[in-house]
Formats: sequence, C-alpha cells, structure tokens
Amino acid sequence: MPTPEPGSFRARLLAREPLVGTFVKTTSHQTIEILGGAALDFIVLDAEHAPFSRDALDIALLAARAASLPALVRVPAANGEHIGNALDLGATGVIGPHVRDGGDASALAGACRFRGGTRGFSTSPRAGRYGLSSMTAMIDAGDAQSVSVAMIEDEAALGCIDEIAASEVDALFIGRADLALSCGMTTLDEPLLARHVEAICHAAMRAHKPVAMFVGSEREVAHHAELGVTAFVVGSDQSLLRGAALGMHAAAMAAAGHVSRSKEPA
Repeated sequence: MPTPEPGSFRARLLAREPLVGTFVKTTSHQTIEILGGAALDFIVLDAEHAPFSRDALDIALLAARAASLPALVRVPAANGEHIGNALDLGATGVIGPHVRDGGDASALAGACRFRGGTRGFSTSPRAGRYGLSSMTAMIDAGDAQSVSVAMIEDEAALGCIDEIAASEVDALFIGRADLALSCGMTTLDEPLLARHVEAICHAAMRAHKPVAMFVGSEREVAHHAELGVTAFVVGSDQSLLRGAALGMHAAAMAAAGHVSRSKEPA
C-alpha cells in the first residue's frame, strides 16, 4: 500500500483520526463552497444516487478544490471507467459500491493505483495539472493521495469480510440501508443488522483498516465510534437544508406567536 503524504486526507483516514463529513446530493458548486467554510473534514459526492453527470462532477470537484475541501466520489459502479474519471477530475478518492468479495476489493484498489494497479495514465486532466505535472510526479502523487473505500452493503460480503478487509483498499464503508435490504430487512433497528455492523468493524480492526459509515444524525456517532468507526458521513446537504428550514420556520412562528399574544388586549 503506498505511503500517504503527511497531513493529507488519506493519512488522516489511515491514522483513524475522527473525521466528519456529509453527502452532497445536489449538483450545486455553491453548496460545496459553503460546506468548505463549515470546518468539515470531507464531503462525499453521490454520483451513484444523485444526478452527477461528468460535467457536473467536474464543476463540483473544482469547487471542492477551490474550497480546500477533500471530496470523495461514490461512483455509480466500482469499475475502472468511473473510478478513473473521478480521480482524473481531481477527486480525493472513491467509494466503490457493492464490493462483495476480495476480488471486487482488489479490483477497486487497483483501479485507484498506477504502480501495480490498473489506473489509466494521462497528465492532461486536472489531476495532472493539465499537462504541467511530470509523469513521475503524477504517479507519485496519485498513488500516495488517492483513497479507495470499499462499500459493504450486500449479504454476500459478510461471508467474505475478512478477505475484503485484508485487500489493498484503504477503508471499509458500512452501507446499512442496502445491507439491511440485502438481508431481507426493512428497518435499520434490527438486532441482526447491528450484529452485522459489529462483525464488519471487528474484521476491519483485525486488518488494521479504518471504518466509515453513514449516519442520519450526529446522535448515532458515539455508539458507532465505540465500535471502531472513525469516519462519519452525517446526513446530506439536502437534510441539512431541510433541517435548517424546519428549525427556522418553527422558531419564527413561535416568535411571531409570542409577539401576537403580547399585543392582545388585557
């Protein structure tokens, strides 16, 4: 596994520092710039479930770079085309969905690496500074900084979790919703799902790999941190906007009602 650059997002992830980010589901570069001023450790651009075309992803990653905000991309599929595209556009790394066994994990890690991997090479995109980077410089930087994260969200992956964790991927990401669905569950509060989450965390610990996961709110962080999760994707730009709007409306209505009552005749 390539040695990360000190202080980089990859170095912090591998050191299992506590990291907090959020999903970005809207293709608004202004939103990303705003999040860049919110002290987040990273964002995840959801190119699997949100309408990120290549052009939209390009602009989003430009905004992230301008805001000095590490940006992972959850690619639509864990294949070389999607992974190479995201990294060429300047993504900090990728989250590969539906990694079901060690072979899938190795292919994901390989697609993120030049040396010993399968990542296609060109200095012409943003990652190569539009031709200014030398071949050696781009290879060194890409291999040291690009993050590969395997998403564990299928029942089949549970039986292969140790071989996935032992692969060259940098981290595991627990996708509870898809994992629950794959196991025939329709809620996230099933005790069996909780045991699956614990098993994934234990496998990652045995392999000395960090674990990331999505949580709906900050209230879920403490419990999963005790299990060994260190990188949390909390909500999304959509949920943050909705929550702030609902809170604003409730507070404003309460204030308006208080003023109205104070003006009522005695």
